[in-house]
Formats: sequence, structure tokens, C-alpha cells
Amino acid sequence: MSQSDPSSTPSADSKIRGGQFRKKGFTVFGLDLQDFIRFFFSGNASLAIVILVLICVFLAREALLFFPDHHQGLKAYRKSGQEFVDFVGDEVNDFTILYSNANVAYYAELNQTSLEQDNLLAAYRAVQSLVKNETSRVRDRLEDHLDDLEDVVDDLEEAEEDLAKLDPAVDGEKIAELKKEISELNAEKQQLEPVIAELRPELRKASETILNNSLTWKFDDASLKLSEEQREKFREAVLRDEPDAQGDHPYVAELKKISAGKKAAAAEQLVDFKATVTALRDAAKPLKSLHSKLKRVASEAKRESEKFDTAPGRRAALLEGAAKTSDPEEKARKIKMAEAVMIKEPDFATLTQPLYAAIPEHKAIAEKMRTEVAALVKQLPEKASTQGARERLKHARKAERTFDSTVSASLKKMDKWNHDKRYSVIGSVTAFIFGKDWVTNSSWHDFYGLLPLFTGSLMISIIALVVAVPFAVSAAIYVNQLAPVHEQNLVKPAIEFIEAIPSVVLGFFGIFVLGTMLRNVSQVEWLSWVPGFPMSERLTILNAGLLLAFMAVPTIFTLAEDALNNVPGAFSENSLALGASKLQTVLQVVFPTAMSGIIAAALLGFGRIIGETMVVLLVAGNKIKIPDFSEGLGVIAQPAHTMTGIIAQELGEVDNGSLHWRALFMVGMVLFFISLAVNYGAQKILIRFQKV
Repeated sequence: MSQSDPSSTPSADSKIRGGQFRKKGFTVFGLDLQDFIRFFFSGNASLAIVILVLICVFLAREALLFFPDHHQGLKAYRKSGQEFVDFVGDEVNDFTILYSNANVAYYAELNQTSLEQDNLLAAYRAVQSLVKNETSRVRDRLEDHLDDLEDVVDDLEEAEEDLAKLDPAVDGEKIAELKKEISELNAEKQQLEPVIAELRPELRKASETILNNSLTWKFDDASLKLSEEQREKFREAVLRDEPDAQGDHPYVAELKKISAGKKAAAAEQLVDFKATVTALRDAAKPLKSLHSKLKRVASEAKRESEKFDTAPGRRAALLEGAAKTSDPEEKARKIKMAEAVMIKEPDFATLTQPLYAAIPEHKAIAEKMRTEVAALVKQLPEKASTQGARERLKHARKAERTFDSTVSASLKKMDKWNHDKRYSVIGSVTAFIFGKDWVTNSSWHDFYGLLPLFTGSLMISIIALVVAVPFAVSAAIYVNQLAPVHEQNLVKPAIEFIEAIPSVVLGFFGIFVLGTMLRNVSQVEWLSWVPGFPMSERLTILNAGLLLAFMAVPTIFTLAEDALNNVPGAFSENSLALGASKLQTVLQVVFPTAMSGIIAAALLGFGRIIGETMVVLLVAGNKIKIPDFSEGLGVIAQPAHTMTGIIAQELGEVDNGSLHWRALFMVGMVLFFISLAVNYGAQKILIRFQKV
């Protein structure tokens, strides 16, 4: 057997580590540079996992502590009778919506007759306010000098009156003093008058400059088309508005007179409409009176309940204070106060007895009211001359049906209601998940319902996906499969650059540009057939959805292009070799093969969208209410609130550890699990795609 080659054996300067030969170099405690690099990156990964676990533990701890306190609050809500009173309160609220819509419809019809004059007066006030703001420096100076002049004139007149009352033979010295004072006042007056005379033209010139820049956009509206003579009167009316101007300009006074006259004439024509609206208001008085009476009963029971709940804490605090004080008298006083604290559960049966006694009275009032309201709603005009009145009348009739359903439900609930009925833990959980109200810092009762927030987040996300996915996937297909190189180098960086735009900047854009543009476009008459048009709001679900779609395009585009890149090139080559065109290959071979990856891209885009905060906080409208789905597609023109928005809006204003604080953490917990589920689903799809 031959001797081994020395070069193939490890030298004295090497060692075996992990089954491999490594050259011996710089080491610390037996660890070389490679070990430190490996430990550095593995340590970072471990630290990230630890931080994630700590975040989850903290989030879960704060969130899960919400339900015990929430359950306790709901039990007190029932025991005190507040739940019972809110049955009546729901009826009052639904009727208020009905009456409000009918009343607004009446005034929409009434004001239509004087719309031209009212628009001119509104434009006058807007321009007047603008001119005052822009010329405030000169105007304030003029106003100060005018006030000084007025004070001087008043003092001068008073001094002259005093002088006239004096006898030269007796009051010679006093007369001399008054004459000197009058002389000084005249000198001050002569100094002020030239300054005021100089400031008046300066103010007028500054006002004219503002007018020249503002009247154009104010008069561009078709309803404000004026002749040159009318325009000049309008200008003079604004320019006349100096600090010492008395009364309205004749042109403004004439507009007000014409407007009042037209409204008076219209009121005579709408006398039946007004009578119906007034009758509606009067029909609710007995129910509102009963609600107020029952609310006082429940409020007293609530106060007794709160005293009982806080009694142990108050007694403990007094005893602790007594133990810490060294003054015998003070200690005795605090011990006596602690002994006076009663820890005895209130007699809720007695406290809520007036509520049970009011059931027959409520039934009689409600039955009579629902009959009267149904008859009065039928008396409302079937047709209206204005779009706004027609919409309000439609909402009033819908509100009448809602009111009728609420009364029926309330009557059934009252018959079954019992203040001592057990409130289950599951009931408190479902009250949070499916609750329709989010009311905080209320003197009555705080409600924490997730449903309106979840609905807002979901609707905005769906709109964003519906808009973003087709654009992003189409762009990915074009850039990856069809575009020449120079277009790829232009389009791809441009799309990816969208991610660099701060979300707060997009929010401002949504408020001042996109929202205003959508509302203005919706006012176009021939677009009135579009669901949700005309839009009365700038900040809506649609506005937020479009902006989030814009933000999600880069994410979906990049991931979709990666999915297209992962399609084996042999698929395309074989398709082309069989005679298929490039477009047929893309649509029938490449796209279907990459479908799993594209779906995963859409899901990850959804995760990006539903977690966005700043844009939805700025442009969604922040109205905590379940959108009215009876409007069909027009529901997207309504404002909404989101889970991320409510956390960002309220977390900085609540007390640490309070029920409100924990409710927000619970919302964050739900949002966390939604994002986790979406990302998990996307990863599973990607893994499946990679195995294909």
C-alpha cells in the first residue's frame, strides 16, 4: 500500500468542525468569523420571532380582558332597565329619521323657488368672508382707528356739554381745563381723520384685487349667471362692507326681499305639505315624553348600580387613607366615612317597577302612533319638483316601514323583558361581534359593536380589489409577456414608484382632488342614472376604495409578474411551435398556469389594503354606521368607518386599561387574525403553485 499524498491530509494548521476542514484563523472562545456571522443572522431571526410573540401576547392579553368587563357592563345595562328604555329609544330614533327626511323635503321644495337669490346671497357671503380674511391687516387697522375716532368724538361731545353748563364767573379754572382738553381732543381728531382717509382707498384697492380673482370662479356656476349691471352691483355690495358701514347694500337688501317674498308665496302653495310635517312632529310627542320619563327611572337605577359597584373600592380607599394618617381626628373621620359606605346590592325589582308598569301605556301610545304616522306618510306629496325633495321623500317612506317594524319588535321584546334575566358570556361576545353601534364616552351607556367597522373595512377593500386586480394583472401580463424592452424599463419602475408615495399625501389628494372631482361629476344631470349619483359627500367608501386600489397596484403587479416569471419557458415555446399566436399563448397557456400565483398576489394585496390606516382615516368619512344596502350599488357613495381608522382615531384619547382601551385592542386582535388568515391562505396557494 503506497503512502498517501501529504497534500491530501489536513495540515497542523487546520481542524475538523462539523465534519468539514476549516482553516484556522481569528477565533474568540473557539468561534471564528463564520460562526459570528451565522450567529448574527440567526440571532436576528430569533429576535424577530421573540418580538412577534411578545406583540401577540401583549395584544391578546389586553384584548381578552375586554370581555369580562364588557359582560359586567351589559349585565348592569339590563339590571338597571336601560335595555328596556332603549327599546323605546329605538322607536324614537327611527321616527326622528322619518320626520327629518320629511322636513328636509319640505324646505327643499320651499327654497327651490328662491334658489337663484339664495345662491347669490350665499356667493355674496362667501366672497365677503374671503375679502375680509384676505384684507384683515388693513381692515383691522382701519377698524382700530375708527374706534379711536369714535371714542375721541364721544369725549369731545361730553367735554363740550360740560363746558356749556359752567358759569364763567364762578368756574373759570375748570373752564380753562375743559378748553385745554377740548383742544387736545380736536388735535387728536385731526390726526386720526387723515389716517382714516388714507386707509379707506387702501382697503378698497386690496378688496378689488381679491374680487378680481374670486368673482370668476363664483360666477362660473350656471345658476349665478349675471348681467354686467348685476355683476357691478354685486361688486359694490362687497366693497361697501367697511368696518363702519351701516345696514345692507341696496342690492343685497333687494335680494333678501325677493327671496323672502318667493318663500312666502311658495309656503302658501305648500301649506298642506307643511301641515303634514307639523302633524308628524306632534304625533311623536307622547312617545318622546314617555321615553324621557322612563330614561329618568333607568338613570336612577344606573346610579344606584354604580354606587354598589364602586362601594368596595371607596371603602378600601378610605380605610387605607385612615391607616396612613397620624392625626387621630382625621383617622376617626375617615373610618366613620368608610363605615357609612353601604355595600348592599340595590333592589332592582323596586327600581325597575315603573318600567314594567309603563308597558301598557307604551303599547297604547305606540299602536296609536304607528297608525297616525302611516296615515300621515301617505299624505306626503307623491311628486316633488326637486331631486333633493324626491330623495328625501323616498327615504321618509322607507323610514316609516322601518319605524313600523321597530315598534312591532319593541312590543315583543318588552313583553319578554326581565331585568333579572341572565346575560350569558356568549351573548356579550356576540353583542361585540354583531353589534351595530359604537358609542363611547356616553352618559347613558357605552356600546362596542364591531359590525359597522368590519363592514366598512370589507366594502372598501372589495372596491379596491375590484379596481386594482384587473389593472395590476393586466399590466403585469403586458410588461412581462408583450411589451418591448424600452417599455418594460419605463412602465415597471413607474408602477413600483407608487409605493414610495406617502399615504398621508394620498389622503390629502383624496380629500381635495378626487373627492371633490367625484362629487362634481356626480352632479351632472345626464349621469343621474348611475347608482349613488348625485353624491352629497366627498368622503365616501368609493373615494377610499379607489385610493387603496391605487396603493395596492404595485404589490399585486410585482407578485403577479413573479408568478408569470415562474411559468416554465418550455410551455410558451411549445405553444408557439404548435402555431399559436403570442396573444393566444399568453391568454391560454401562460396566464392559466400562473393563476395560482396571481390569486395569491390578489390575496396579499387584500392584506395590504385591509391594514391601511391613514388613507381610510382621511377619506372614508368616519361615520360609524352600517351602510344602507337597500341603495344597491349606490351604497358606495355613503361614508363609513374602518377597524384601522377607529384604532388610529381613538387610541390616543382613551385611558390606559379602560374598557374603551381594551375594546380597541380587541378590534386590533380581529384585524390581526384577518390579516394572518389572508396571508396564510396566500402562502398555501404559493406553495401549491411552486409544486405544480
